[in-house]
Amino acid sequence: MVSEPLPEQFLEELVDHVMAILPPYETSVYLYLIRRSRCEGSRTVRIGKRTIGEGVGKGTRSQRGGNYQHITAKIQNLANAGFVTIGDTDRSGTLYSVSLPSEVPAVRERMAVSQPEASANHYRDPALRKELFERDSWRCRYCGEVVTPETATIDHIQPVSAEGSDDPANLATACMMCNSIKSGRTYADAAADLLEAVKARAQRS
Repeated sequence: MVSEPLPEQFLEELVDHVMAILPPYETSVYLYLIRRSRCEGSRTVRIGKRTIGEGVGKGTRSQRGGNYQHITAKIQNLANAGFVTIGDTDRSGTLYSVSLPSEVPAVRERMAVSQPEASANHYRDPALRKELFERDSWRCRYCGEVVTPETATIDHIQPVSAEGSDDPANLATACMMCNSIKSGRTYADAAADLLEAVKARAQRS
């Protein structure tokens, strides 16, 4: 059977989450079963408890050969936690279905809690854009004209090209015309053109 590489995030999930849930010896048993199953291209492995004990305890005098009752208890703990599913037993050993960390409910819960929330983005999020329009009383910050949901835009006061951020303090409600005139410039650079446009509109009205 062709060996199947573990997912890239396996080590991270093991260190950050599995080791926080399982005691060291149970972690060793789990890793041994992972090695004999998922690393060999299968979700399952049929193996005897004596073989598991010898594999896990290799190099440790007090655990060499393992202890049948000890291994049984540790595997049952793994099963209770969702890391393995215990199947039937025959002369070749017991059949175990072995889950990757991301497939274990307790690990998924820890991962969800530790996952940092995406920071709110007032420029891209429609609901947060509306908050900006309401903050600015639905008026263009450059010419003062009333805007509507159809004509309102959001402008970066400090342009993105000049390392301007999407922070609300750097975002302004703008009518389409003022946003187009200001384009990718700073307000200081575009002020004269914005003022001329305001004067021209006032004369037309």
